[in-house]
Amino acid sequence: MSIRDRLTDGSITFTRSELKIVRQLLSNYPASGLNTVAYLASAAGVSDPTVVRLVSKLGFSGYPEFQAALLGEVQERMSSPLSMMDERKPTPGQNNFYQHFLDASIQALETAKSTLPSHDFKAAVDAAADMGMRVHCLGGRFSGMLAGMLWAHMKQLRPDTHWINGAQADEVDHLVDLGRKDTLFVYDYRRYQTGTIRFARHAADQGAKIVLFTDRWLSPISEFAAVTLTVPVDTASPYDTMVPAMAQTEALIAALTARFAATSRKRIERLEELRSSYAITEDALKRTQ
Repeated sequence: MSIRDRLTDGSITFTRSELKIVRQLLSNYPASGLNTVAYLASAAGVSDPTVVRLVSKLGFSGYPEFQAALLGEVQERMSSPLSMMDERKPTPGQNNFYQHFLDASIQALETAKSTLPSHDFKAAVDAAADMGMRVHCLGGRFSGMLAGMLWAHMKQLRPDTHWINGAQADEVDHLVDLGRKDTLFVYDYRRYQTGTIRFARHAADQGAKIVLFTDRWLSPISEFAAVTLTVPVDTASPYDTMVPAMAQTEALIAALTARFAATSRKRIERLEELRSSYAITEDALKRTQ
């Protein structure tokens, strides 16, 4: 089993400080672990002993043995057919760029699959399923559509779910009601938006719990987020891809749907009744005009 698999398969329970190291390792795997203990600790924002404890928890006698295992993985990859495929990717000028782009998207999804600690995903689902908390969804210029999609599904499964969008003044007005009974699901990818960061920071300062969706370079929001979910955004385009982020969002929705299977049916049935009643009323109004 590779070190990355040990970090993500959920078999090991990490502390909050250890999860910071896990995210740092996975964000630039395996290079992040090939530097010194002090460098890795500084990059993750933890102490040197925390890094040593994590390495021990992974089953290594010390940091040198951990690095030797990483180097072994690097050497194996350098001699594999997969590395040759990566080096010989077609250029945009070649035929069938559509397939080339989808191949790049598939590779990004594979990376997303192997670099997110299962603990982080479960923590996000737990936050969404906490009926004692109000839920709010916020995104940026492009990622706002993901926040809207998450809200559109979540509101069918649970009450007290809100989408923060529209003019900046309207968004800021939401802050007046945010506190310890609120969870903010926020999307922020490079280039990170100042307004989104400021809003999330104010919400956190007022006691709200922050669940962050971001890239491997980590939005500044990660410094105070309770849960951080990362995905790769690189693709065969000058624009960052939202494909892995959308897949991650849909996975969260699917997990939440399964979690609420016993309780959400009545809510959805009531929604359908209301929609049907509204449609009949609209038809009746049209006939009377």
